[in-house]
Amino acid sequence: MKLLVFSLRPGLIAAGLAAGVRPRRFRVFSGLLLIISWSLFAPGQAQAQPSRSAADTIRKISSKELEEVTVQGRYYKQYTTNSVSSVLRLQTPLLNLSQNIQVVTPEIIADQASFNTTDGVSRNVSGIIRQEVSNNLGPNLFMRGGQISTLRNGVDVTPLYRGPSPEDAAIIDRVEFVKGPSLFMNNIGDPAGTFNVATKQPTGSRQYNLQAMLGSYNLYRLAADLDGQVDKPGKLLYRLNVMGMSTESFVKHDFNRRFLIAPVLKYRLSERTALTAEYMYQRFSYAMQSPIVMTPNGFASLPTDFTLTEKNLRPYQVNDQSAFLTLTHQFSPNWRVTARGAVLRHHSDGIYLWVTGVNAAAPNVLLRNPKYDLTRSLVFSQQAFVNGSFATGPVRHQLLVGIDMNQKTLLANNYIEYDTYKDAAGATKLTYYPLDINNPTYGTEITEYSAPDGLDTRNTDQSIRYVSGYALDELGFFDSKLRLTLGGRYTSVRVHNEVSGLTTTSYDQAVTPRLGLSYSILPSLSVYGLYDQTLVPQAGVTSTGESIDPLRGTNRELGLKKNWLGGRWTSTASVYYITRSNIIATDPTNSRFRLVAGENHAQGVEVDVVGQVLKGLNVVVNYAYNDAKVDKDLNPKLVGARTPMYVKHVQNTWLNYELPARVLRGLTLSAGYQWQAGRGERYVTATPQAIPNFFRLDAGVGWHSEHIRINLLVNNVLNEKLVATPWFRNGLYYWVPQPGINGRLSLGYTF
Repeated sequence: MKLLVFSLRPGLIAAGLAAGVRPRRFRVFSGLLLIISWSLFAPGQAQAQPSRSAADTIRKISSKELEEVTVQGRYYKQYTTNSVSSVLRLQTPLLNLSQNIQVVTPEIIADQASFNTTDGVSRNVSGIIRQEVSNNLGPNLFMRGGQISTLRNGVDVTPLYRGPSPEDAAIIDRVEFVKGPSLFMNNIGDPAGTFNVATKQPTGSRQYNLQAMLGSYNLYRLAADLDGQVDKPGKLLYRLNVMGMSTESFVKHDFNRRFLIAPVLKYRLSERTALTAEYMYQRFSYAMQSPIVMTPNGFASLPTDFTLTEKNLRPYQVNDQSAFLTLTHQFSPNWRVTARGAVLRHHSDGIYLWVTGVNAAAPNVLLRNPKYDLTRSLVFSQQAFVNGSFATGPVRHQLLVGIDMNQKTLLANNYIEYDTYKDAAGATKLTYYPLDINNPTYGTEITEYSAPDGLDTRNTDQSIRYVSGYALDELGFFDSKLRLTLGGRYTSVRVHNEVSGLTTTSYDQAVTPRLGLSYSILPSLSVYGLYDQTLVPQAGVTSTGESIDPLRGTNRELGLKKNWLGGRWTSTASVYYITRSNIIATDPTNSRFRLVAGENHAQGVEVDVVGQVLKGLNVVVNYAYNDAKVDKDLNPKLVGARTPMYVKHVQNTWLNYELPARVLRGLTLSAGYQWQAGRGERYVTATPQAIPNFFRLDAGVGWHSEHIRINLLVNNVLNEKLVATPWFRNGLYYWVPQPGINGRLSLGYTF
């Protein structure tokens, strides 16, 4: 399959109109032009010249009457792109940006049979790993020694606690990973970076897509994507995505039920103005908050399907709702304003079993105790920004000016140890439910619980409110071959905490600068440098009643970018050095409180190669070397220790090859692996444990035609016993097991 791209310039269109083609028939006319052009310009044939009469007609019609039109036909998969979505506010092509931004396209997600942002999407970008403990309560992605922040459609909708719920593949248009601070977005995130999920929007072109997926562990999934226009003039457009899924698990007693509906309406008030309203509702029901297991006998020493939970335990429930309202207005070809408001409500309620330490009397018997969590998170976000371009003499300017406002609140009754009793001395003791790891016997009835007064008697009430204004100017010199980016952001933050009877309020403000430089050595080769800072508000309070100051971070980075074969595939290499201060950690004596741990740094090298390197062969290859250490800490023994979720080497490869049409049209073969070495633990420790390396091999086969797409993918082909998110504490080894060999078959139909 090939991609044919033609640019029908105003003169060529005008020639068609002059020949008597009516506007309402122009689609047919341009389609004929496409077919004729293919026959004339096919490889091995001479290019036909336009007739003199046609050329005369072209000259007679002003080129100002019609804009340039680009007609595209697909002949290769869109694994790479040279532009970011409009929600990232930038107008500069990726090649010319003084920042490393990697984009994961829908083609990659479909080929890898991923169904949300936590289900393998991170393997497509260098250096990213996932903390697996939350079981769909949040993405929890780590990179460059820190946890990267989350945006949806360019909006900060990250709650204060867990969340937001991972975006489902049914609504994803693309996922954009911004490495390093992003002053042009919000700069309220870890200096490691940010990832943005751009959701599907109405296109105005009528197209319906239905997809079914079947897989191991009784996986059943159905999704529908409907795109079109409501009225004939095309002023009101719509997009509707619906998804339902049910699956068991490789872990005993675990299951997952999901439902999603996401309607979008776009109204064109005029040729230059549009209003878009978007709503999304997600509901989850699953047996376990997390499939974490523990034992005193070492990592990976339990069967893969081992579980702590009981089948009769009430399922964990999550509801996630979000809404966006966006107004855009194009003042002129060079100036545009965007205003956007968003709200997110995240509610979770459930019970889970936990083991806090080794049982000294019988180490192989786990003393399980149930915990209860009830949380409600609200996020309100507002933003407005202006994009403009102009010139001052020989200098070109790309200007971005805007304001961001955000209000986050968290109400919670969490870490409730409700299952207790009074001993003979009147002391409160936990009720334990023993489980022998050598001979686990299930069927124990666990005492049920729900907060009698809901959140009225909550133990946590927190809020973060910030207002931020920024300006960014990219100055282009020497016909924009040299680009200098100057920017600054002012942020004002107010944090309020009420945790277990302790109350604190703090106020901070800061100016964070940005300096970037990018130079085009060749039209397809550029080098860049970046200096950027960030401020991260942190909710929480210490056990002594002290407030938590914001995290402050700085990133210094150098990189090289290259587009190959006209942009068919791209490569990026970068080196970075990041520092962080005011880092917080969970208080090991009480999970509701925080500790101000200290400072750390991270440095490393990252390489990404994405796209069609040979005819029919699409690749995603990346490698990251990371060195992240603690520089200051409350515990002097931790200075020099590895940072949480540390992985020294991360290397991923994904290959997708479409066989030549003469062999079998539409047949594709896929293979890929994930490899991690030099792994650290979930928490900082002075005496690190030996963590096994991670290697997972996947393979697949697919077939597609104009309307049908079939894909079979087998994960963990070697049936390796894999360990994720490991740590050692209180005599126990904790980790999240990964499934053995498993498969997914997806079938899609587009009409």
